[in-house]
Amino acid sequence: MTVFSDANLVTLPSSSPRVKTRMLEQMADALDDEAAGLYRRAATFEEEEFLLSKEIGERQTEINRLGLKLEVLRGDRDRVMDQIEQLSSEAAAVRECAFEGKDEVSVPTIHAAQGEYENPTTGALFFRRMTTADQSPRA
Repeated sequence: MTVFSDANLVTLPSSSPRVKTRMLEQMADALDDEAAGLYRRAATFEEEEFLLSKEIGERQTEINRLGLKLEVLRGDRDRVMDQIEQLSSEAAAVRECAFEGKDEVSVPTIHAAQGEYENPTTGALFFRRMTTADQSPRA
């Protein structure tokens, strides 16, 4: 911003105070116009800042939602991996029984949470061992 003082203002000696005043008014108007333009520019920056802040908030919400979804997915994957390990152990126990020719299957106790296929009496996760009470009478 340029400020003019009486010492810096060059006027002709024949200029009247009225011309000098008119010239100073025009300079003041030009400075006011410049200030108004800068004010509009600052308002544009504020509006853009508001819109960017709003977009950041929306994206942060989406990031948080996706983060929670990722945690759930990882939990599901871990549960499936545990089931795979349990089923593999059960399969190994059944194979061992089949190769040794045992009639009674000894499946290792599974210390996991009760699954939907788990048999609490044998610890078997997938196959349930048939008992005498489960057999249907033969006709």
